[in-house]
Order: sequence, then structure tokens, then C-alpha cells
Amino acid sequence: MEANTNKPRVFFSVIESLRGLAALGVVAYHFANGTLPTVSPIFFGSQMEWARQGIPLFFVISGFVIPYSMFLAKYEFRDAGRYFLKRMVRMAPPAWTAILMIICIYMAGLLINGRPIQGMTWPGISPESIGANFLFSFVLFDVEKFIEVYWTLEVEFQFYLAIALIFPLLIRYKDNKWILSIVFLALSSTFFLHGERVLFFKMNSYFIMGMLLFMYKAKLVDRNYFVAATAVASILCYLQLGQAMACASVIGVLVIGLVDFKNPVLDFLGMISFSLYITHHNVGVVSEYLLRNISGMEPSQPVKFIMFFVYLGIAIAFAWVFHRFVEKPFHKMSQRISMKRKP
Repeated sequence: MEANTNKPRVFFSVIESLRGLAALGVVAYHFANGTLPTVSPIFFGSQMEWARQGIPLFFVISGFVIPYSMFLAKYEFRDAGRYFLKRMVRMAPPAWTAILMIICIYMAGLLINGRPIQGMTWPGISPESIGANFLFSFVLFDVEKFIEVYWTLEVEFQFYLAIALIFPLLIRYKDNKWILSIVFLALSSTFFLHGERVLFFKMNSYFIMGMLLFMYKAKLVDRNYFVAATAVASILCYLQLGQAMACASVIGVLVIGLVDFKNPVLDFLGMISFSLYITHHNVGVVSEYLLRNISGMEPSQPVKFIMFFVYLGIAIAFAWVFHRFVEKPFHKMSQRISMKRKP
């Protein structure tokens, strides 16, 4: 992403690698801890607990990158429709495609074997299930998901709606630290309103830390305010979500803000991270089902260790194909949509 020459730049070089590391960690955690019936339990599964902290990293990155892109586009509230359309075109069609693939795989399993593939979730194809899944509102409407990890997409899309409303306030009151603080505290206080239904309210600490980093890097707030506000946000994150999540969020802020780093392997994983994230669960389940039927064996721990990496490689390879032929075209389409309305 190129910044306007009259506006400060932020370190973007590390973000792709950080996304790649976060995605790899989440996939490894899932594969080692229950996604694959014949691989789990695996002897190193408990040591992979740290890898699930990729989720807070994703949210911190979104809290930083989305408002920064809005800032560069000189977003105003009247641009909300185009902004949300841009985000929907970027993310929704690939996610919907993955859901349609799962429906086809489920039906094929029933047709061929008379039963679904072990490890697949199935909420049914009632109008409620289809509607909630395609609108990323599973928890809000108390409907099961076709793809387990999609609860994070529900959080993301709720954040997109929230930031469309909040961003103009951040810009308007950037010089009034008292009002700015009230805006952030009001957002944070929605944690007590979520009732386990509005997931963004429950997870807002991650996004707040990313938003604070954006404001600091864009030179909208000074260092003292950024440090103090981030410290408060970190404490609230710890109180609301626990030590591990708070530490992961703080590490994400520090890495994005201070580190200028690129790694070709992690950058590749970062490039395909969205595709990897939305497809890995069911790619792993289907791959395991096919290989298990071919081999007909109950694997020992050494074999489980080998198969863990085999399934990881298959998931990455499939994600690359999915990224190239499904995600990338919609990404390009979204780039052609201007966030800013023409005068």
C-alpha cells in the first residue's frame, strides 16, 4: 500500500510476514488439537497452545490497517456505503465460495458413503442457517457454522461496521485528548453489553490497540498519549480476555510499530493467509479422510507426526490455488472500487 506523499508512512513491511506467522500458527494449533480425528491427540499438541494467539494478531492488524487505509482515502461518514461494499467484495465472495465447497463435499459424502465425513460441521441448509452463514452472523442469531473458524469473520465484519461510525470521531477529536479518550472508553465499555452475542464487543480490546497504533503512526496523537492509552487498553484486555491474549496483542503492537522485517516464506503465507484460514479446517478433514481410507491404518505417534506436516502442506498448497483463482480476482475487483465518493 502506497501512502500519499504528503502524509506520514507507517511500517507495512512486517505486516505480511506477521499475517503469515499468525495464519500458520492457527492452522498448526487446529491440526494438532482436534481438527484431524486420527492425528489428534498428538504428543506435541499441548505445546502448540501458544499458536492460537494468531487470532489476536489478526485483530490487532485489522485495527491498524483498516483505519489507516481510511485515513489515506480521506474517509468521511458519507463514504460508509462504498467503504463497506469494498470490504464485502474483498472478503465475502471467497468466504462464500468456501462455504459452497463444504456443502458440496458434505452432500458428496452422503451420496457416496451414506454418511458425512468425520470431523465436518453441518448446521443444515435451512433458510436461517444459510442466511446467518452468508451474512457472517452465526453467534448473533444463534446458528451453527459451516466452517468453524468463521466466528472470526463475524468479529471482523462487525468491526467494519463499527469503524465506519467511529473513524470520523477519531479524526475530528484527534486534538482533544479528553473527548478522544471518552470515545475509546465508550467503545471499550461495550464489552459489558455483548451478552455473548455481539462478538466484536467482547473482542474490542484488540482492535482498540490497533487503532491507537494507527493514530500514533499517522501522527494524529503524540507518543505520551499513545503509550498511556495503549497501557490502559492492555490492562483492560488482560482483565477481559486473559494474560495470553493481552500479551499477544501487545507483542503485535510492538512488532508492527517497531520492526521493519520481511521474510519471503512468511510473506508468501501472509499473501495466502486469508485463503489458508478459511479453507484449512475442511481441507485437512477431507485430506485425512481420503488418506486414511487409502492406507486403512491407525497411525502411531511417529506416523501422526509425519502426517501432521503432510496435512499442513496440503492445506497450504490448496490455499495457494484458492488464493490465485478465487480470492485474488475479488481482491482486484475491490481495488477498483474507490472508498471515496466523487464530489
